[in-house]
Amino acid sequence: MENRQNKLIGIDVGGTFIKFALMDTEGAIEKDWMIPTDIAEKGKHIPKDICTSIRASVDQNELAELLGIGIGVPGPISPDGNTVVRAVNLDWEQVPLKEIIEAELAIGVRLLNDANAAALGEMWKGAAQGKADLLFVTLGTGVGGGIVLKGEVLNGCHSAGGEIGHIPVRSEENRLCGCGGRNCLETFASANGLVMSMREKLKKAGEPWHEMTSKDVFEAVAKNDPYAQAVLEDFMDILGQALAGIMNTIDVEEVIIGGGLSEAGDALLDPLKEKMDAYVFPQIRNHFSVKKALLGNKAGIYGAAYAYLTSHNNTYAGTVK
Repeated sequence: MENRQNKLIGIDVGGTFIKFALMDTEGAIEKDWMIPTDIAEKGKHIPKDICTSIRASVDQNELAELLGIGIGVPGPISPDGNTVVRAVNLDWEQVPLKEIIEAELAIGVRLLNDANAAALGEMWKGAAQGKADLLFVTLGTGVGGGIVLKGEVLNGCHSAGGEIGHIPVRSEENRLCGCGGRNCLETFASANGLVMSMREKLKKAGEPWHEMTSKDVFEAVAKNDPYAQAVLEDFMDILGQALAGIMNTIDVEEVIIGGGLSEAGDALLDPLKEKMDAYVFPQIRNHFSVKKALLGNKAGIYGAAYAYLTSHNNTYAGTVK
């Protein structure tokens, strides 16, 4: 009898919206949709909302064809893959999301961190297609990351693999990070960190400060503003050193940059590659590429579905294209 289970649902749980997509095992999306994230009462309604939305958006025939569901969440997953250990944006602690969804829908579920999901998505259908070893970096309000080696996410023994935003930076400043640490990479190399550096630069120079965004900083650089140029130089040096250190450790062939700052395009990617080349081990230099992510807010959906696909049935592992 022919196996009709050839559909997947990828889900990306964010602090504002939960994004869904129904796709086939080749990654062709048949329908996608989103719902608001209800974080009231410590996010206890989110699992039920996910199940209700799937039932409302996917008909019975499509449900019968479902191979499984992949879910990316903004936090670490327990080593056994069953529990969301912590998700600050959702106010979650130790939520057995896999068990809840499987019990409600009677369909297999794979959980993974959202940055790891995005890394897999870019490998499967994005900027790193055809590659199996990559470093994925998101530069937004914070700095996130995912490491993929031989086609599999490096999760780590404590579900903290790829937390590159919390690499310590040596600095005379004392910037408090959301994790509770001081001078983590994301306090300098994120959009927020860039703006904070610009404010500090102007303050030390006795220049007036006007509210600005990271985009404003890049625009000031393009206009040859000396303060913005100095700030961006420091930003690139800090980020370049950190990413070069990772490259010297894992030696992958692709670095994919996503997040809001990636919209700066070559104004970000070119100087970052130069800095990384200055710091990486000579054997690696000129043998890796730095590219902008292609999938935007769909990366996590693709990656979550792919994670289920490859963990459930290895015969599908060859569908990377």
